[in-house]
Amino acid sequence: MTRVLAYEWARYHINVNAIAPTFVNTPFVAKLLQEDADLRQDVISRIPLGRVAEAEDVVGAAIYLASPAADMVTGHTLLVDGGWTAV
Repeated sequence: MTRVLAYEWARYHINVNAIAPTFVNTPFVAKLLQEDADLRQDVISRIPLGRVAEAEDVVGAAIYLASPAADMVTGHTLLVDGGWTAV
């Protein structure tokens, strides 16, 4: 959908991008991972950087995509996943 909208809205000079984070340390996720040790171990083992993301990790991606530095970036999904999809 990101790529299709980027193509369709480019004529209006609208950039369309997406951010795809891994597990982010929110109150819900923290509780979930705290209550289920097996799930926590599985999640951490799949993230090469060895930790869940913090909100600040995702904010940086959003700031970049909203800045003039990303004026020629459209149709892209920026992975903020600690390497999860790299393996």
